[in-house]
Amino acid sequence: MPLTIRQLAPTFAAEIRGVDLRSTPSQQVLDEIYDTFLKYRVVVLPGQALSMEQHLAFGELFGPLHVLPTVKGMDLRIKNRAIDDVSNLASDGSLAGANSPKAFFALGNQLWHSDLSFCENPAHASMLHASEIAEEGGETQFCDLVAAYEALDDDTKAQIAPLIAEHSLAHSRVRGGDSQADVEYLLKLRPPAMQPLVRTHPETGEKVLYIGAHVARIEGMSADEGEALIQKLLDHATQPESVYTHRWAVNDLVIWDNRQTLHRGRPYDVDNVRRVMHRVTVDGDGPNVVEGKVVEPTVSRRDVRVPA
Repeated sequence: MPLTIRQLAPTFAAEIRGVDLRSTPSQQVLDEIYDTFLKYRVVVLPGQALSMEQHLAFGELFGPLHVLPTVKGMDLRIKNRAIDDVSNLASDGSLAGANSPKAFFALGNQLWHSDLSFCENPAHASMLHASEIAEEGGETQFCDLVAAYEALDDDTKAQIAPLIAEHSLAHSRVRGGDSQADVEYLLKLRPPAMQPLVRTHPETGEKVLYIGAHVARIEGMSADEGEALIQKLLDHATQPESVYTHRWAVNDLVIWDNRQTLHRGRPYDVDNVRRVMHRVTVDGDGPNVVEGKVVEPTVSRRDVRVPA
């Protein structure tokens, strides 16, 4: 049965039907999924009733999976750190509550961001699977950073072309309202990383506006100047007409290219409504800055293969 592909937003995002990822896809099908991922940046695959093992196995077809550190004070429900438990549940399955460390840590996810941009090797792809959803709220929104860059005027493109930004997990957690954040601990857990403000996508060669809530400062600018520039660019990239809002259904699998998009989660009633999702994240192509200089990648399609 051939895949059917339907575009969901004016410049990006697509839905794929006609594949069951509980079984390993053929190389031809995997290539078509991956090419759609590169072209549309966000891919929705409805009706994927995946176990965690099947979710991990499909993620590994895209490349090595990122292993999350264990954060002190977190009540872990899932011990495998290649799976991010994106839920509001405690380890015993009860609702953790809005005042739990888990809920406070998750507040930063409601800001526009690219996964792991605070790492020297930021994320390639993220794959989020829905097991239980909120009937109201809890959507995930995406914006297209390729289209955002292309829509900038020439003066702004020239201004930002040489700029390098520091991305920091501690910065975004505090900015997101995590009043329990231990900044010193977070800085040691995830030291900040430098990233170009304009990034060349390593597979498509397109220029990308690489911004988001993890940006703590811009080299060569005062704090106020840097913050004003980032806010201006973020407002430009996230205009309502440039945003795709995904309203979840059970067994949706959504895959996005962190090198080409920003995303954010939307609020829901964390105290009273169960929402259970699992994410795996594929490691990226960095570092993007070495010894203060931007690394321009050699453009080539990542070797995404089904094991023989």
